[in-house]
Amino acid sequence: MIRSQKPIPKHSRYQLFTLAISIALVVSPLLSQTKERIVSVHGTITEILYALNLNPLLVAVDSTSSIPKDSAPLPVVGYQRTLTTEGILSFKPTILVGLETAGPAQTIQNLKDTGIKVSLFPDEYKLETPIDRVLAVGKLFGKNAEAEKLAGQIRTQIQSLQLKKTNVKVLFLYSRNPSSIFISGVGTAAHAMITLSGAKNAVTEFSEYKPLTSEALVKANPDIILMPETSAEGFGGTKAIWSINGIELTRAGKEKNIILVDDLLLLGFGPRLPQVLKTLNDKWKQTE
Repeated sequence: MIRSQKPIPKHSRYQLFTLAISIALVVSPLLSQTKERIVSVHGTITEILYALNLNPLLVAVDSTSSIPKDSAPLPVVGYQRTLTTEGILSFKPTILVGLETAGPAQTIQNLKDTGIKVSLFPDEYKLETPIDRVLAVGKLFGKNAEAEKLAGQIRTQIQSLQLKKTNVKVLFLYSRNPSSIFISGVGTAAHAMITLSGAKNAVTEFSEYKPLTSEALVKANPDIILMPETSAEGFGGTKAIWSINGIELTRAGKEKNIILVDDLLLLGFGPRLPQVLKTLNDKWKQTE
């Protein structure tokens, strides 16, 4: 005797369908994440990946990335602007993330041609930049809830800032090696950081970076020198900085006014932007 099964009620079928969809929505991002092999070619993006607990998917980073001390070290693929196709492909990534400054262009195109997904975010210098970047990375890797939470924290910190506008003139110095040093004009991350933190860029006659001359230094007559830590170390430390020709004629040189800040913190426009803005503003107020 064959017994026919009772048909499943319509409401039960709907519940099963809804349950299946819900499970798929939860599981799909997780499955995709487990397959991802990420190469990050900008320190700020790497910092965000760690903040969103996506670091287990990282297989390599660039030289601007700082790995937390309590985390395992990662291979370095080189500097973000001078990447090589072979160097990146050797880590078998599924996706490369960074900023639009990553290059050279041919390397980026080569990676795309091999089928690797490339996501490069805008290189912007605004108060909202860290929030935009966190949300973009979160969306890319299915971490929307975590990104919204982190972005909310950054937004609250920015809104609570009480930065005083000052007339302090700041000269940003950048050095790649002991034999060369550059100063920042307008249109740079350094210029944006100076102005957002409540000071004035001592040099506004040109854009981007130009080699430092004693004439330009004396003309700028900065109240204080701002410099990334690694640049100062590479140039020979503060002793070498105070020996730059012409600096002794400036207020900064006479009073030995200088502030050295971690490179990524100073120029990265990442999640810690509110903290560095406060630190700089406090220094400007002391210098005024």
